[in-house]
Amino acid sequence: MSVKKIGLVLSLIVIGFSLVWAGTTQAPEIDQKKQEAVAITLPKTDYRIEDRDIQDGVRKLKGQIYIPASKNKVPLIIFAHGFNGSYRQGRVYAELLASRGYAVYLFDFVHGGPRSQSTSNAKELTITSQVEDLESVLKMSQEWTEIEPNQTSFFGISQGGLVASLVASQEPAKVKNLLLMYPAFVISELPHQIYDSLDQIPEQSKIFDHFDMEISSNYLLDVWPIHIYSELAKYPGPVLILHGNQDEIVPFSYSEKARPYLQNGQVQIIDGAGHDFSGDYFPNVRYPILKFLQENQDGK
Repeated sequence: MSVKKIGLVLSLIVIGFSLVWAGTTQAPEIDQKKQEAVAITLPKTDYRIEDRDIQDGVRKLKGQIYIPASKNKVPLIIFAHGFNGSYRQGRVYAELLASRGYAVYLFDFVHGGPRSQSTSNAKELTITSQVEDLESVLKMSQEWTEIEPNQTSFFGISQGGLVASLVASQEPAKVKNLLLMYPAFVISELPHQIYDSLDQIPEQSKIFDHFDMEISSNYLLDVWPIHIYSELAKYPGPVLILHGNQDEIVPFSYSEKARPYLQNGQVQIIDGAGHDFSGDYFPNVRYPILKFLQENQDGK
């Protein structure tokens, strides 16, 4: 084994240890009864689901929109899925939010993974390409007749949380609220933890062992200069970060680190949860999501 390969193996071992250590970071437990003292008054409503694709120049994105039954224009929430994921990751959230009066748009990022219904080529995947996808959705959605202009929020999970944060920091006047579930802020730091310089980055690699998807050097070269916490500090709008303290993919410490950078935000721990809230832990996040949106409605 070459010296370079030995060095890389040792680096990965160190990173693995550091992630496990970071995952043990303690945070104050949330009193669930106290948190639920505020009644949710967002009215319940029926909704319909429509396929809705976006064509912005050569960029074509496959998506679905959940539209509440309303005679008036409604606020929009754009969902950004995670690494190697698809719009399907957002269905449980879309059902919840549409039933409370929010239109929700789910879409597949271009090159987002093998399950993506948009064009997919892992070698072309970069954070910048996903930022451009989300910018296209933000721009085109403002023309939809059902949507109230300037009442659009982002909802990002994992890598989608990183992407949503970057776009919100670049377009703060166009993004009303920012909801982030276990955002993968680790992505902006991982290349620096593994490699000493850009020329050490290999042509192909796997960013996480948990995902069976290789990425090209383009991905890591693209993310190298991104400082996510500095970007977050530029966004003045309301932010809610929910993160499980048993997350082995993106440790809670990366969200905890965001606290001092948020101008108007909060970070809440979901006790016992890992890198997914859509199953057993969904009841634990349903209330804080609705409470956050209710408190940050237009006019409040």
